[in-house]
Amino acid sequence: MLFERKGIKMSKQLTQTQLDEFKEVFDLFDADGNGSLSKDELANVMHSLGMNPTNEDLEAIFIKTDTDLNNAIDFTEFLQWITNKVDITSKEDLRDIFQLIDSDGNGVLSHDELRELLNALRIDLSDDEITQLIQQADLDGNGVIDYNEFVQSEGLWTKIKLTVGVTHSFKEILKQYTQLAENPSAGFGTTMPLPYGKVNAKKMGYDVSQFPAQVWESSCMCGNSFSFGSVSKGETVIDLGCGAGADLCVAASLVGETGKVIGVDMTTAMVKKAEKNAALCGFSNIELIKAPFDTAKHKDIPIEVADVVIANGSFNLSPRKKCAFVQAFNCLKPGGRFYLIDVIREGSIESEAKKGSWCDCVTGAVPISKILELMKAVGFVECKHIGFPNYRLSDYAIAATFLAKKSG
Repeated sequence: MLFERKGIKMSKQLTQTQLDEFKEVFDLFDADGNGSLSKDELANVMHSLGMNPTNEDLEAIFIKTDTDLNNAIDFTEFLQWITNKVDITSKEDLRDIFQLIDSDGNGVLSHDELRELLNALRIDLSDDEITQLIQQADLDGNGVIDYNEFVQSEGLWTKIKLTVGVTHSFKEILKQYTQLAENPSAGFGTTMPLPYGKVNAKKMGYDVSQFPAQVWESSCMCGNSFSFGSVSKGETVIDLGCGAGADLCVAASLVGETGKVIGVDMTTAMVKKAEKNAALCGFSNIELIKAPFDTAKHKDIPIEVADVVIANGSFNLSPRKKCAFVQAFNCLKPGGRFYLIDVIREGSIESEAKKGSWCDCVTGAVPISKILELMKAVGFVECKHIGFPNYRLSDYAIAATFLAKKSG
């Protein structure tokens, strides 16, 4: 049977569950919530699938897919396109994901490990719903899920398989940053070694004698978040993509006991490391939130509470950059400031992007003009490119600093 809607026939049979999941994916990339995807938003989808489309590629897709010729792709048109890009029957990715999330390596998934997987894939389920999924998948009734049960469980599999197909970067980023948190001496970077740790922090202008060495060992900043904008006593600071919390500790020392600092990161190991670092430094005004920062309006991230939002080398990791900027904007009070340091693209980077990886920060880099365009598009004012820290990853990828404000 073919699925037919608005006169468009789907070439692959989709269940209602699959349609609902595709709609969730569509809504994640529809950053402005207008019910359709622009060329930029479609490019974000393709980047998430590991593709690096040129303007000509996007134009060709629009010519073929935009059947009503309104210069945007609605959900029905998206379905027609995406079902030819994502194999909805293949389960090859599950082996890698199963081994990655099986954090203790015992060959089975527990309730907590399944929660970790679903959180990382942006699938919001309650503890009761996860328990129900485990019970449905747990064929031998031992309370955990082995790999065969994981693959065979239609209820569990349909919850994640389509999302896996459009979250290409998730696995490598989670794995690499988990390693950096838990075993920093092993190095950082997948296709090339990246600067990190105490030596890199000192090079970026931080006073590394301010805190114990442990605070800096898992840091991977690409600039100094406090070198181009002020943070005052009593203010609230939110760090999107806070990692192991070095910037959180610096911010806490600046805002004092009357201020507050909130760190957001999707990697459990980094959140745990940040909590330990905050305790090690004696800060009681630091709060950690385990959540992705690029879903535009995450339920666990507070809105309109921050005087300052910082992001240090994290936005380039996200294929949904506009959603990340929306989240930064939402976090700020009216009149709040946004201090961004990110890896940007200089000149042609296509060859590097194709052989690089998302967590090496090259593949997700965009030009300065694009950063400023996205800032303005989500509502920021006084958007400025300030300069360049001494941080270069490649011939075409270099860190840059930006300032913006939320109008009062």
